[in-house]
Amino acid sequence: MGVLIWHDWARLLALTSACYVGWATLWAFFYRKFFWDFVGASLGPEGLVPPPSAHFFVVVIVDFPVLQIINLVNALVTLALEWPFPPLKRLKLHRSLLLRVFLYTWCTFVASLVYQTAFPALFYLVTLFAYATALAKGEIMGRDAQSSAAATGKV
Repeated sequence: MGVLIWHDWARLLALTSACYVGWATLWAFFYRKFFWDFVGASLGPEGLVPPPSAHFFVVVIVDFPVLQIINLVNALVTLALEWPFPPLKRLKLHRSLLLRVFLYTWCTFVASLVYQTAFPALFYLVTLFAYATALAKGEIMGRDAQSSAAATGKV
């Protein structure tokens, strides 16, 4: 049996998360609703009416789709980082697991606010934990991993 390479599994999870968030965000542009509207809401003739304290979320999700745009940008950045986009592949920043942990923490938070991307936020959360585990285990990726594997004879 082999050993699970956490950052490889996390990469596949990140690609899945980005595709799912991108697709869900396109739906969110047409059907605007924020996920946490049921907290403190009252029942009205048109359904749940968000409380006045949720006015900020109504503005940035329903009136003008700011969070949807941020989610779409996050999905495209994730795809560019994980696919990888050729100019990014040569950068040392591309091989940083810590960057990915911070990026997917942000992506998870933003995706959890929009109704359509609340479930893909769980995918981002699992991706975040997989990359954090890879970081904790000391995994390295990219050219550094290939050169260290060649040096130790584990090719």
